[in-house]
Amino acid sequence: MRGGERGIETRRRERGNDLLSKKRETKRYLEIGVDEGVLMSHIYADLAVGVDPALRISANLAKNKQKTYLISATSDSFFADPSLVANLSGAPDLAFLDGFHTYEFLLRDFFNTEAISDPRSLIIMHDCLPLNDVMAIRDLAEWRPKMMGTRFENWWTGDVWKMIPILQKYRPDLKIMYLDCAPTGLVCVSNLSPDNGILKQRYHEIVKEFGERPNDAANIDRMYSNIQITAASQITRGGEHRSFFRI
Repeated sequence: MRGGERGIETRRRERGNDLLSKKRETKRYLEIGVDEGVLMSHIYADLAVGVDPALRISANLAKNKQKTYLISATSDSFFADPSLVANLSGAPDLAFLDGFHTYEFLLRDFFNTEAISDPRSLIIMHDCLPLNDVMAIRDLAEWRPKMMGTRFENWWTGDVWKMIPILQKYRPDLKIMYLDCAPTGLVCVSNLSPDNGILKQRYHEIVKEFGERPNDAANIDRMYSNIQITAASQITRGGEHRSFFRI
C-alpha cells in the first residue's frame, strides 16, 4: 500500500511499534517498505535502516535515533548486496516487514531477514490479518473499485495472510504471536534460526503450493481458526516483555 492508502493504518499502529522498539531497547532496526517514513519516525533505536524503491519521506526519521540510513532499492536488491546490508552493522534487533503485499514477496523478505538476524531478533510482519476477502485481493487495480466508498477503502492487505499457514507448515520451530493492532494486525515472529534455509530452498515449491490455494473468505476463515490473537497491550504496556520474546 502506498501513500495515503497507508496513512490511516500507520497512525493506528505507530504507538504500538514505538513502544515495542523502546521496550526492547532496540540497537539496530530494519524496516522494509518505508514509504513516507511516518512509522519509522516513531521508532526508538540506536541505528535504523529503511529500504524502499519509492521513498517519499515526509517525517523526521532521525527522531529517537543516533543514525538513520535510507536505501532506495527493492528489498531483493538490498539483501543481495552485502555492502547495503552492512549499513546495519550487525543483526537487526527488530525488523518490520511492510513491503509489497503479495505472499511470495513477503516470503522472500522474511527468509532474507531471518538469514541476517540473530536468534534473539524479532521480525514483525504487517497486514497478515485481513478483515475480509476483498481487502485481500492481490491485484490493486481489481481491489480499488471494489473498496471505494466502503469503510475499508484505504486498506489493502493483498494475500500476505498466506504467510501464516506457510510458516505453520514449514517452520513449526518458530514462535509466532498474532497481535490485534488495528486495522490489519501484526504478526511477531521470534525464536529465529538464521541458518535454517528451508524456506529459501523450497521457495518455488511453496509459491506453487500456496498459489493454488484460493485467496477467498473460506481459506482466510480457516487461517483464523488456526491462530490465537493476543491483545497488543499485553506486549507493549503490560506484563514482562521477556516472557514473550527473547532479548
